[in-house]
Amino acid sequence: MAPQSQYDPIATQYTSYTTVPDMRLETSLVRTALGPCQPTDTILDLGGGSGLHARTAIDLGAGRVDVVDISPEMLLAGRQIEESLGRTDRRIRYIHSDVTKPLPPHLAEQKYDVVMANWVLDHAESMDDLIGMWRNIASALKPGGRFVNVRVRCLRAGYLTRGKYGVVFSDFEEIVTGGPGWRYNVSFRLDGVPVVFEATSMEATLGLDHSIPESMGMGGWGVVPLEEDEVVKEDREYWADHVREPSFVVVVGRKLGG
Repeated sequence: MAPQSQYDPIATQYTSYTTVPDMRLETSLVRTALGPCQPTDTILDLGGGSGLHARTAIDLGAGRVDVVDISPEMLLAGRQIEESLGRTDRRIRYIHSDVTKPLPPHLAEQKYDVVMANWVLDHAESMDDLIGMWRNIASALKPGGRFVNVRVRCLRAGYLTRGKYGVVFSDFEEIVTGGPGWRYNVSFRLDGVPVVFEATSMEATLGLDHSIPESMGMGGWGVVPLEEDEVVKEDREYWADHVREPSFVVVVGRKLGG
């Protein structure tokens, strides 16, 4: 199923995203990965939806964030949130585009201090899609620019079958043509309403294989430590399964040079 048709119907509910335990942890890890930002920093948020992490970047001091997403309704929800916050300076701009394809010219001509691609790699339906995403990421970064990426790590962690942290993965189907990878369903509840969408993860993404972006001039890879996260430290016993076998991680990297 196309990402647009999956996300448009749930756009307004997605504003309560951080009520899900897994997603509260995600938000904290992304904040750590971004760290303090400068007023001169520009950030490109690929697959940024309604701007959850874009707003975090602004809160951390970034000057501007360009959010790119395939869902018009998610982008609309983001604009409405900005209006409700009284921000009229357009520090967050919302742009409709498919991140598997070349970016619009007015974005492609820019170079950013940070590129975020949170969960977006887990919507690549083929290796060609994945290569297209990485090409956009690498070409958008300034030399020395930073990369932040939430991605699926362990598809079949035991706790994912019972939703211990609020999210369930199910209905796995191997992708052979265009792969290798996996197609599966992700389900959780927002404001008590069940949400289900389809995700697709290539083996290269799951295995933290960075040979594709490294061929495009990226490197300096790392994973934000789960053990030291403030959400985890609040209840280490509760988060022990996730730390031992993480369903997702936050990967950081950079554009070499500069």
